[in-house]
Amino acid sequence: MISITRTEYAFATIDASIREWEAIKAIVRYCANNYRNTELLYRIPGPEEQRLDKLQSLSEIMDHVWGAPPHEDIYRDQLFLITNCITDTDGKALPDVDDELHANLAEQMYSLGIYDIFDDDNVSDEQWASRQIERSIHNTKTWIIKLHAKQTDKAGQPYAQHPLRVHMRLQKLFPDPDEDVRHAALLHDVIEDCGITPQALRERGYSDKTIHIVEAVTKQADDGLTYKQRIQHLAKTGPLGAIQVKLCDLLDNTDPERLKSLPPEKAASLSKRYSKAIEILQSHLGNSG
Repeated sequence: MISITRTEYAFATIDASIREWEAIKAIVRYCANNYRNTELLYRIPGPEEQRLDKLQSLSEIMDHVWGAPPHEDIYRDQLFLITNCITDTDGKALPDVDDELHANLAEQMYSLGIYDIFDDDNVSDEQWASRQIERSIHNTKTWIIKLHAKQTDKAGQPYAQHPLRVHMRLQKLFPDPDEDVRHAALLHDVIEDCGITPQALRERGYSDKTIHIVEAVTKQADDGLTYKQRIQHLAKTGPLGAIQVKLCDLLDNTDPERLKSLPPEKAASLSKRYSKAIEILQSHLGNSG
């Protein structure tokens, strides 16, 4: 049985059985691959040239980033799109989707009244401003997932999960990080690992503050510094947001759940290397606080 619980102004948690979730992913995947053969051509809001990209991005996220449900912090537009995919293809024989299960999913979505869940009679200016920020953050998440799509981490897991976790850790460790720092947490590896230039970030609309943070945490191959010296330099001269992002980056890299999937020698080496860097950054933050 599917359940959707609104958690914030524009976000919710979705839960479903594994069988239901696999069917939902297959339906969205079909819609992304057969967009022009569906009614979604006319139903997805926004400029026509962006509609297929929205579908393809959602399918990539569901297949390569999201694991088993429940899924938290799902943006409402993603839920709307999932709903449209399910209901608009109901009654069609889709590959890899049981017809009876498909009909049941559509019936559940109709019963849930997804649009009513997010209906607000009175929306404050503050809520609208918050929504715009979250929409912007969501766009960055979608972009970095595409940029890191073919990359894996040392354990062979989709690399895009790493910046997403760094962003979540930033929000947990540091109360109310501003929008620029949140974008930088998501983008912190795109210069070094994806060939994105600072100018490309600027052209995409990111602020100078965001770009400065990303540059500050990006390794410069010709700086002549050891790893420890690089961390010490960041702690002494880097902007506060860069220190926060780098700390969250290292904390994710030393998470026991990630390390246990590596060979013991590799895990021990990384833990030792990153633990000293974490101490340096935490000490600086403590002294500056």
